[in-house]
Amino acid sequence: MFGGAVTEPPSTTPSPSAASERPEFRRARLAVLFLQASYPLTTAEIAAQVYNNPADYELGRKPLSADSARKALKRDIDALKATGLIIDAAGKTEDGQNLWEVNRELSFTQGVALSEEDAAILDIACLPLLDDPGFPERDELRLALTKIDRLFDAAATDALTASAARDSDVLVAVREALNARRALDISYTARNGSTTTRRVAPLAFFDIRSTLYVVCSLIDENGTLAAGSERTYRLDRISRAQRLDHIAFEIPGDFDADSFRKLPFQIGPASIACSFSIPIELCGALSVASYGKGTFTRTGTGTIWEIEAADLDAAAAWAIAYGIRPLAPEALVAAWRARLREAMRHG
Repeated sequence: MFGGAVTEPPSTTPSPSAASERPEFRRARLAVLFLQASYPLTTAEIAAQVYNNPADYELGRKPLSADSARKALKRDIDALKATGLIIDAAGKTEDGQNLWEVNRELSFTQGVALSEEDAAILDIACLPLLDDPGFPERDELRLALTKIDRLFDAAATDALTASAARDSDVLVAVREALNARRALDISYTARNGSTTTRRVAPLAFFDIRSTLYVVCSLIDENGTLAAGSERTYRLDRISRAQRLDHIAFEIPGDFDADSFRKLPFQIGPASIACSFSIPIELCGALSVASYGKGTFTRTGTGTIWEIEAADLDAAAAWAIAYGIRPLAPEALVAAWRARLREAMRHG
C-alpha cells in the first residue's frame, strides 16, 4: 500500500508450485498450446505458458526452476502420448534450446479410452465454448458432450442443457449449408448501410473478439465457384440466409481458411508493414494469440515479428495488451508511446 506496508505473519503452509496443479489440467493446457502453435516451441516458451504462467502466481503457486520444468515437461509429454497426442523433439535453436512440435501424422491414429474422470474434465473444459458466439460448432459440441455423459450414466450438466437452442436462424442455416456443401442466397448489409442479395458458397468460419465471420465465394447455378470472389462476411450483417439444396459445391483443395482470418488491427482497407520485438518468454503465447500470422524471425534475445496492419492505433493497443514493443513504422511507435503516456496520466 502507498501509505505504508502491512506486515503479514509468516505462513506455515508451503506455497504450492505449478507442479501441484492437477496433472490432467496442466496437460490439457500443454496440449492446447501445442495444437495451436504454428511453429516448434522452445522449452523456455513452454515453461512460460504452462509451468510458470503468471496466472499461476496469482493462485499462490511458486515458479518451477528450469530443471524442474524440463522434468515436468518430459513427464507430461509421455502422458500425452498415451492419449494419442505425440510431441516430438524438433532440433535445437542457435543458442542450444530444445525445440518441440506435434507429430501430426502419428497423433490420434487410434482411438483412446476415456475414463469417467476424463469425461468430467472434458465437460468442464468445453462448457465455455457452448456460450461463445465465435464458436460456430456449438450444437455439435453440445451433442458430443451429451453423448459422453450418457456413456457414463451421468446427467448432462445444467450449463449443457441451458445453452441449447440459442443460435440464430442465420447461423444455423449457414452452418448447415457449409456442412452439406450447399449454396446459399443471403441478404447482406455492408458497413455503409447498403443491402445486397448474393448467391454464395460458405467455405469456413472464424471469429474475432467473439464476432463470427464466414468466408464465402460467389457461386453459379451449376455449382461453379467464381475464381477470386472469396471474401469475408460478418455473420451479424446477414439478415437472411436461404439454403439452396439443388446447388452443391466442393471446397477447393488449395483453400486456406487461415489466410482470411484477421487480427483486430488488420480490419480495414489499408496495408502497412509493421514490426515488433517479442521477448523470448512471450513467443509461444504470441504465436497462439496471433494465429501464427505474420513472419517470426528468431534473434539471440527474442523474436522479431513482421505483420501488416490496417489500423496503427489498434496495433499499438494490441502491442500494449500483449506486452510487446513496436519497432516500425515510426507512426506505430508514436501511437504506442501516446497510448502509454495516456495510460500513465490516468494511472
